[in-house]
Amino acid sequence: MAPPHTTAPPAPSRQAPRPAGGTKQRQAQFVQAYLRHRFHDRLEHFERGRSRYAAARTWTVAMTATLFISAAAFGAIGMADGPRRPLWAFLATAFAALATAVAAYESTFGFRRLAREYSATVTSLQKLAADGPTPEDVDDEQLVTFVTEVETVFRYGR
Repeated sequence: MAPPHTTAPPAPSRQAPRPAGGTKQRQAQFVQAYLRHRFHDRLEHFERGRSRYAAARTWTVAMTATLFISAAAFGAIGMADGPRRPLWAFLATAFAALATAVAAYESTFGFRRLAREYSATVTSLQKLAADGPTPEDVDDEQLVTFVTEVETVFRYGR
């Protein structure tokens, strides 16, 4: 004869009840981790980009000016040195062509525009950091708004 089929009462849950402040603590931890690992890393990326493109622009403008000044000097020397005038004319033309090539390189890659865009993104992120939540005073709505705004700036800039 088979024993009667009985159902055992459900086993008690082994999870301790979560305290009411647990959500607030998790939000604070999320803000700390988000700011440290996502926000500040990307902010440093944009700051490095801004300085890199500004330095590239400065370098190309200085190089272009130097090459054009050299071309003008070779042209002046050519006017004074009659017997070697073709040599100086060639050097003046070559340096002017190099200066034009460097200016075209800078213009093509848009170092000025990129430096400006990275600078605007850095400014936007710094403003968001100043206005954003701190781990001590965070709520759900503020947290979602902050993360959405930051991720929008990361994606689209400004």
